[in-house]
Amino acid sequence: MKSRNKILFIVAICLITIFSLETVNAKENSGTYYTNNNGVSFTEYEYDLFTKMYWEGYPEKMTKQDYQEFVDNNLLEGTFQSKVVYDNQNNNIARGPSYSTPAKSIKIASLCSDTCRISVVLNWLTNPTIRSYDVMGAYLDGISLKSNPTTRVASQSTEFLASNIRKEANGFGVSFKLPSGSGIVVNQDFYTSKGGTIYASYQHAKSNTTLATSQLFNLSRIGYGRVFLFYGAATNVYDGMNGVDINV
Repeated sequence: MKSRNKILFIVAICLITIFSLETVNAKENSGTYYTNNNGVSFTEYEYDLFTKMYWEGYPEKMTKQDYQEFVDNNLLEGTFQSKVVYDNQNNNIARGPSYSTPAKSIKIASLCSDTCRISVVLNWLTNPTIRSYDVMGAYLDGISLKSNPTTRVASQSTEFLASNIRKEANGFGVSFKLPSGSGIVVNQDFYTSKGGTIYASYQHAKSNTTLATSQLFNLSRIGYGRVFLFYGAATNVYDGMNGVDINV
């Protein structure tokens, strides 16, 4: 019994070191910290907020329209939440708010006032060999979708908005063909109600496939990343990467 209790204690300590939770309440601060080439000015808090929610360098890309959307929805006065799970090859974490493989990483963040804006970011850490139709989306548990997702796909050589969306009552999936170039980033933004859990997933095609095949899925918590349950010709196409989740 003592040996078993000792093991449980060690596991608990390990989990504390693996999981971290950051909740920040937005507060007004005066003074311009940074102005980008699109004429958008940020306070230091805002610059740090957008960097944490998206990625280093994202504030440089924001337009006045992007910024105004946060203002109009009172999100800069809302609550930001970001959870991180640190993964390594010797102790892979099956679920959590952040997950990485040697090839790519995925994270999720929320910024909530009366509604929540959700950001899911997939970074390719290497250059994918297969560049066919990948899928990214979310399963919503106990909450509702308040807007269609905006899915930005970018590399060093191109950038576009993906439009091939398949929606169900409990979420959505968006298909897109991976672009040429290195440094691929896929960012998905959408609004939800509060009081539930969002499960997000990115699935990479292991072989060349078609748009039609990429949309052969149901949204289910028993699917890849607790989002995509593929069927038919899509059953063995995708890599089964673990997903991320967050409570709002």
